[in-house]
Amino acid sequence: MMQIGDYRLHSLDLQDFALDGGSMFGVVPKVMWEKLTPSDELNRVMLKTRGLLISGNGRHILVDTGMGTAWSQKLRSIYRLSDFRLETELANHGLTPEDITDVIYTHLHFDHLGGAFRPAGDGLEPVFTGARHYVQKENYISARHPNLKEKVSYSAAFVDAFSRLSEVELLDGPAELFGGIEVLVSNGHTRGQQLVRISDGVRTLVHGGDLVPSSAHLPLPWVMGFDVEPLTQIDEKTALLIRMHEQGELLFFAHDPFNEAALLRRDEKGAIVADRFFTV
Repeated sequence: MMQIGDYRLHSLDLQDFALDGGSMFGVVPKVMWEKLTPSDELNRVMLKTRGLLISGNGRHILVDTGMGTAWSQKLRSIYRLSDFRLETELANHGLTPEDITDVIYTHLHFDHLGGAFRPAGDGLEPVFTGARHYVQKENYISARHPNLKEKVSYSAAFVDAFSRLSEVELLDGPAELFGGIEVLVSNGHTRGQQLVRISDGVRTLVHGGDLVPSSAHLPLPWVMGFDVEPLTQIDEKTALLIRMHEQGELLFFAHDPFNEAALLRRDEKGAIVADRFFTV
């Protein structure tokens, strides 16, 4: 647990899954990235979907929801998808899905949105029945009308289910959602991704979303094959990491299989690297 101002922060270990290593690290040679993230015989790397629970001021806010349970056996095998641990993780903090007041989505790719829904008959039903949901309007538009590169990352079934939610707020750019909690906009990975920043003026944590999904992605040119604008991604990551290093902010990793968060430093070559890892 980490305390920032009035908020208690908890990392939720929602699910394990695997993606193609080449896609996760783009043009970076396997001999380099495999030192940090081992792969299996099919070149898949194991990852986490971590949710960030923010509790305080009468709210229980969840950032991202994992992949969830609404997957065929074939896709479960392809993604090496583990059981969904949402209820167990929330119960560890005395909560149920019904207690979640707000869900902030960094973006609507299936590994960030899918856990918000569960199978119900021939369709899907919402898991967080009492929550308000927040996403950038530009990302919602991208999810409803995905380009050819991203079509596989936006599940039409999940996006359709999201469009039927009654309590949705489409944000138009950076915003302060609650006192001490704001969203920042990033466009390199997908249009309208939002990073969540929690700060009390002394201590700050930033949810890295898929701008910096793991500690293995700290090297500035190491971007994913999934990114729609790789050069924009590099520029955005460079600006974010320099600022976070200079201001002593903590970076939360959404997909790192080993580490939840890190404080940053510059090494002897001037590169920004993890200084110390933290448990949230």
